Amino acid sequence: MSTGTDRITPPKPAWWKWLWVGGAALLGAAVVVAVTVVVPAINQASRTCDEGVEQRGELSECTGVTDGRYVFAPDLADVQGRIRAENDAVAASGKPYVSVAVFLPMTLAEEDILSPEWVRHQLQGAYLAQFRANRGTWGGSAPMIRLLLANPGSRLAQWEPVVAELERRIEPEHLVAVTGIGLSLDDARRAMTRLSELNVPIIGSHLAADELSQIPGFLRVSPTSSTYAKSAANYIKPTARTAMLVRDSNPGDLYPKTLADAFTAQFADAEHQFVGRPELYNSTLPGVENTFLQMMPNLCGNDPDVVYFAGRENHLTAFIAELANRRCLDQPITVLTGDLALVEAPDAAMRRGLEANVTVLAPGLAHPQAWSTTPEQFNGGSVAGFEEPGCTECFRAMFPDDRLDDGVAILAHDAMLSAVWAIRHSVANPGSKVTAKDVLQVRNRLHGELAVPGASGDISFDERGDPVNKAVPILRVRVDDTPEFLALAAPGE
Repeated sequence: MSTGTDRITPPKPAWWKWLWVGGAALLGAAVVVAVTVVVPAINQASRTCDEGVEQRGELSECTGVTDGRYVFAPDLADVQGRIRAENDAVAASGKPYVSVAVFLPMTLAEEDILSPEWVRHQLQGAYLAQFRANRGTWGGSAPMIRLLLANPGSRLAQWEPVVAELERRIEPEHLVAVTGIGLSLDDARRAMTRLSELNVPIIGSHLAADELSQIPGFLRVSPTSSTYAKSAANYIKPTARTAMLVRDSNPGDLYPKTLADAFTAQFADAEHQFVGRPELYNSTLPGVENTFLQMMPNLCGNDPDVVYFAGRENHLTAFIAELANRRCLDQPITVLTGDLALVEAPDAAMRRGLEANVTVLAPGLAHPQAWSTTPEQFNGGSVAGFEEPGCTECFRAMFPDDRLDDGVAILAHDAMLSAVWAIRHSVANPGSKVTAKDVLQVRNRLHGELAVPGASGDISFDERGDPVNKAVPILRVRVDDTPEFLALAAPGE
């Protein structure tokens, strides 16, 4: 029985249920949109450094592709600014153009084997070749050349998304070749293999491992590891009868094993032999310096005329430093190694080793002193682009504070020049469209009379894409200066 105060609640109308269901559906849809569209868009925006450049990997590096607008490192600002200005001038000219990408690690981590100077010199050399090509230095001025800067990050770890970005640009930006690379690592080989699958030719600058020649569409302007090793062996054999081998056993680095195998094959004969067992170290493991110290007793006991060091330059520096701690300081030690790209004078630790009765010799990448000592072996026009007296648009005028002694800018220039040389010889009509496949076809013609007129010497490529019998400078490391040029040496047969 109800009282007077009781209220009778009428039933909700039928449309109320559908209103509730519809609201829930709208809320659910909003959640889905937020999860699948809004949140990823926010995350994407937070990762984007610039168009074509994103933060990736454990190091949160800004990797990707730019025309120079996004600056990957502060000390690259000047050269990237020049590249962007040249690219803008190409676009404003209205003339036919193609793009060539420079694919290099441009953001470095502490454990990298490269230096900021190495990266900067690579871009400077590539820019110089672009600048001169667009002013008609080689084969006319058509098509014009744009540069794209492709940064796969430290040790090329982010190569896959960066190559994907290059693939996206093949048609809209007329991408016809990739230069640079710079490291003979597994990730470099993977990146080059993928570019090869895309029918994009690759011209390596400072890239030595022989195994990379198996990649279709590949050229390199630097001598191979075996060429460096053979040239070094030929240079040292008149003064050394015995040798000892120190080698990096890192399974992910092709370079040390190739050096060791080639030097061993070229050095050993009836009058020259190796003493003691090869001394191995693994650069992927800690304690490398301590391992070098433990090699000293055998080195003193074997007393070789020359120690051949098959490893990377940063480990060479540590090895030389440990030579100051050997017990046989009265025995002079000559260390010979692969290719040398020292930019500055040795650090304090390496100086102590050099001052401990140690001589360090190595083939270099290229050296400006060779231009004056053996001028007949070099193209005068290409050399003039670096140091012609009174030139205001040459390397020394553009980059007065940077050295050429390390050879890196010279080889980067020649890699870009090789791309330009192939592009300009791709079609009979300079106004015709040039594609990557056209450049691939011409790469097989770059020998003999069509050899590339490089600043490191004329470059005639064999069927594998390797330079034929290219002479290399032999350098001696000095205590308080950059390496001294001694001579040019050829690998021979």
